[in-house]
Amino acid sequence: MVNQVSQQISSTNFNLEEDLAQLKKVVEVNAIEAVVFYTGRILEATSTFCVTQLGEKAKSNVFANIEYINDYNLLDSTTRHWAHALRRLANQFRHLLKSTEEHDGHIAIILLDVWLDWLVKESHLVESKTKSFSLLENTQNDMVKQFHWISEWLEHRDLSKLEIDNDSSLLQQPVFASVICEKLIDKKAILKASKFLKTALSYHPEDLRLNQLRGLLLSRSGRLKEAEKLLRQLLKQTPNDDETVGILAGVIKKLWQNGDQNRLAQWGKLYIKGWELSKQRNTYLGINAATYSLWSGDIETSQKIAKDIIKTYQRREKTLKEILNVSTDKMDYWDHATLAEAKLLAGLTKQAEQSYQELFTAAHFDNKPHEVPANQLKHHLAEQSIISSDLLEELAANYSAK
Repeated sequence: MVNQVSQQISSTNFNLEEDLAQLKKVVEVNAIEAVVFYTGRILEATSTFCVTQLGEKAKSNVFANIEYINDYNLLDSTTRHWAHALRRLANQFRHLLKSTEEHDGHIAIILLDVWLDWLVKESHLVESKTKSFSLLENTQNDMVKQFHWISEWLEHRDLSKLEIDNDSSLLQQPVFASVICEKLIDKKAILKASKFLKTALSYHPEDLRLNQLRGLLLSRSGRLKEAEKLLRQLLKQTPNDDETVGILAGVIKKLWQNGDQNRLAQWGKLYIKGWELSKQRNTYLGINAATYSLWSGDIETSQKIAKDIIKTYQRREKTLKEILNVSTDKMDYWDHATLAEAKLLAGLTKQAEQSYQELFTAAHFDNKPHEVPANQLKHHLAEQSIISSDLLEELAANYSAK
């Protein structure tokens, strides 16, 4: 596998086969820092390769590259979780944000193993006849067992019923704890997420991701002022961190929705800045930027951003069909919701009607949180007299939160 794929993933300064050979050497002598550095380097180079294969311009920012790939819905949620976990671990070592711990090297290898296995088996981005790939071979240390246990929970079980002791290594390792807590927050298991997060922070109080999740948890619990204070402190420590900016913008938007009218410009400008920094890639930031522009009276800018979002989705669909030969619809529910909203804000009302109707009534979208896009649609229709549609009014009324 290595020879076959490394021929594709190589450049002037990088060759996958050579880096894996060097990684093996530093693993054998248990040079923990070197192991983490090499795994981070391989993640950076291979994610850059993937973005280039998609016809995009890769960035030195690994977060952006992973999200580029995720934009095309080529990453399953579990692999994406672990890819970001490896990115954070490598960054912590690169920027001296944590001390070296006994299991860091093992964890880095485990996470890289998941990433490369996805790249070979599932990505569509490399030509490989190999059906499986593993750096771990027959390794069965405690970290490997813990990882497989978590992965099984992420994929197949109800995390809200997850029971973990406070002294569990799962909570002592920020990489594992952050993934568990993030998934619990997503599942709205707030009390359990709060309990686990408190324990994890007692072991690593300065960990960036754990504190970001604390801010997100405060937001989901309605403690918006506390969340804002914490996230602004984090942003001072790590200016322009994509994840912190995104969570903070969401908190400020909620404060505005709760009646603080002075917050409109604050959250709107954060989203516009994020949309511009993403080079029109991040459609979540884009649709919020377009929404802010509309609600603040700048209809021209709103329509421009909305049209750029539509073009972004059209370009992705073309790439999947023509470059990767993927004919099925790879867009998820939130992509369809964003595209429907973009059509509305771009002034394409008839197309928006069709997209919203499909979003709310399609059988494969049953049990999705329709109230979120419906509430947004309702606000657009109520606030902006330039948008008028009896069908959209009816859909917003039927599917919005009562």
